[in-house]
Amino acid sequence: MQWTLRGAHLLLQTRAKVLNDELKDMFRHWYPQFRPQEKAAA
Repeated sequence: MQWTLRGAHLLLQTRAKVLNDELKDMFRHWYPQFRPQEKAAA
């Protein structure tokens, strides 16, 4: 199994959004009702 160049590029873009804490803002732009789940206390 191998990644396509496009698939790898899209995965890296998504990972960068997660690391920069920008993914939820992008989802809110696409889906205004989006609310991320709160993290459970350990």
